[in-house]
Amino acid sequence: MNTFKIYEYTEKASGLFGFLRRKEYKSLLGEIVFHNDKIVVAGRDILLADLQQIRIPVFHDYYGRNDKGNITKGDNNVVELLLANGNKETYYFALSERYEIRSIKEQLIAYHKAGKFDFDNLTLVLGLEDYNAVLNFKRSLTDNNLT
Repeated sequence: MNTFKIYEYTEKASGLFGFLRRKEYKSLLGEIVFHNDKIVVAGRDILLADLQQIRIPVFHDYYGRNDKGNITKGDNNVVELLLANGNKETYYFALSERYEIRSIKEQLIAYHKAGKFDFDNLTLVLGLEDYNAVLNFKRSLTDNNLT
């Protein structure tokens, strides 16, 4: 599935006069859907032509993961969209399973081929760590083979 729930974090002041401590609150913003030629964020289409770069710097959080004794909800993954007009949009998205992000492999490859997604980020998201695996994958991309 290429659809993930996205969240927005907002800070809210607490304590005496509201400046002693800030708490973050998370609210559901909608869904992010990855297509080969666009990304749909909360119902808004962003075409690849309107994007300068796509980054997924955090993608290891999934529902039920044990993080130093705390069970996570899986919603601390990050996708950054650098728009052609220079604006940057950051969204937090949820994964329900450990390797669920790999379900958008085809879309990520399409983004890479369009020059919008960095090869190093692509190999990290797909879990390619072995040098030979990365080389074989790179060769398969140049041979126009998606496997």
